[in-house]
Amino acid sequence: MKKRLLLNRMIMVILFTGLSLTGWSQLLYEGFEYATPAFIGGNGDPGSTSNNWTTHNVTAGQTTTIDIQDGSLSYTGLKSSLGNKVYLFSNANAVSRDVNRGFTSTAMVMYFSALINIVDNTQLTNLDNYFMHFGAAQGATNTTFGGRLGAKIAATTSNFRFIVVNNSGGTPVYSDNGADLNFGTTYLVVVKYDISAPLTVATMWVNPTSLGGAEPTGGVTNTTGTNAFANFSTGSICLRNNATTPKANIDEIRVGATWADVTPIAGVGFGENETAKNNSSVYPNPCNGFFYAQTPDKGKFKLTISNALGSTVKTLDSIDKTTKVETSNLTPGLYFVTFQNLASGSKEVQKLIVR
Repeated sequence: MKKRLLLNRMIMVILFTGLSLTGWSQLLYEGFEYATPAFIGGNGDPGSTSNNWTTHNVTAGQTTTIDIQDGSLSYTGLKSSLGNKVYLFSNANAVSRDVNRGFTSTAMVMYFSALINIVDNTQLTNLDNYFMHFGAAQGATNTTFGGRLGAKIAATTSNFRFIVVNNSGGTPVYSDNGADLNFGTTYLVVVKYDISAPLTVATMWVNPTSLGGAEPTGGVTNTTGTNAFANFSTGSICLRNNATTPKANIDEIRVGATWADVTPIAGVGFGENETAKNNSSVYPNPCNGFFYAQTPDKGKFKLTISNALGSTVKTLDSIDKTTKVETSNLTPGLYFVTFQNLASGSKEVQKLIVR
């Protein structure tokens, strides 16, 4: 069980925009790194906000919440989880709250992924219904949805299937993953949404055969909805619930423009403790006013400090061995220290906590 890092009650959410180690263009990462007890999307009317999520639809007068639970979900080979998990529909049908978190992209093809553990069959039916999707807007008003991921009971009520549809309009018919799945099991689900043509295309993978790199074959494709989805310039990722959406834990939500963005391999890039390529380190960590950057005995390194939003806040063009680095001008929070070997160009990243 992993606890969220709490610094001066600041909520640190890592967005990989502008900060790249391996060519990622990941637009959003949600590991639910919030101190519990906590909830997302507020507890009021549309526009209610908490922990980076905003309610866009709620039953009038409803004050129930979508809660964060301690611990996280995991999937073999996927980058390790950072925080906790969200528990959708914890009061069964009493909870009626749809929430979104915004991102911006000029891409016409987007992906989202998540680890999903559907707890049991108490709310599922054999009807098509979706609980996670892209939105064409963000904030309090969000009504155009695409790449709709859902779940429904299988032929035997002891199993279920994930389902997907591109959008609404016409007579949309959901496509399922093709095999019965087990309650209480964590699955990695990836949805691709292509809006480059008027008839948009949604593709779904459940426990895909490969992570990182190129998109694999074998996805389930759907084009049955006829409504348009213009662009992702004010896009969002959304969680939705009603009387027949599943009781589920969801974790490790990623949004990006490529398959590799949303299926990062363990040990590559940010988000977990990694074996150091160059055995570089930062200490003390957490630090207060300064830290020491330790590099191998041989070689010169460029040191770059970036904040959680990907903005560079400090650069040292050439360091070696042990270098004292001042942090008194940095706002308390989570940072990434990149060591770049000036001879080989190889990079290593360490997380740093500034108090």
